[in-house]
Amino acid sequence: MRIGAGTLMMIVGIFLLITFASVLIDYGTYGVAFDLFGIILAVFVVTGGVFCLIKRVWGLCLASALFAVFTGIVSSMGGFSSSNWIAWSLILVGIISTIFVCVTRKEWQKSQAQPALPLSET
Repeated sequence: MRIGAGTLMMIVGIFLLITFASVLIDYGTYGVAFDLFGIILAVFVVTGGVFCLIKRVWGLCLASALFAVFTGIVSSMGGFSSSNWIAWSLILVGIISTIFVCVTRKEWQKSQAQPALPLSET
């Protein structure tokens, strides 16, 4: 489940990064602050997906999964019609990745409770 959550978060983050970068390129200075915030948020979601794949920093993975849900909710604010399927899929994928990260919390605790191997024996 952890690998699935990390993969879903990376897919959502890359999709958001491409979307916000293309909007920034197309519209220029109109709404730059919102687009830059979206790009930073997308990089955060991708980073959370990578950390989820390597089983590090559970809190960051949970926060980035929740941000994936948040971006889906914000993008669905335009209307609740059936033509807004991208926003609804972002919400669904964000909820699924949040559930996956929450379910695998014990897996993170077990892996971080093990002591690290010594670098050298003296």
